[in-house]
Amino acid sequence: MDMKDELKAIAKEQGITFKELAAKAGLNEKGLHNKFQRGSLTVKDLSTLLAVLGLKIDFVKKQG
Repeated sequence: MDMKDELKAIAKEQGITFKELAAKAGLNEKGLHNKFQRGSLTVKDLSTLLAVLGLKIDFVKKQG
């Protein structure tokens, strides 16, 4: 599952459509879709999307 699918699944679990997620993050659905298609989603974009979902980016040290 890629990042877009993961975000869609988490949003769906929370009763939010992808379109609503984009809007709450200050983006439009087509623009967000294009960012995923072009691979131009920024860390700021991702952080904003995750914040809408009540999540955040976190760094975890690899074991081993």
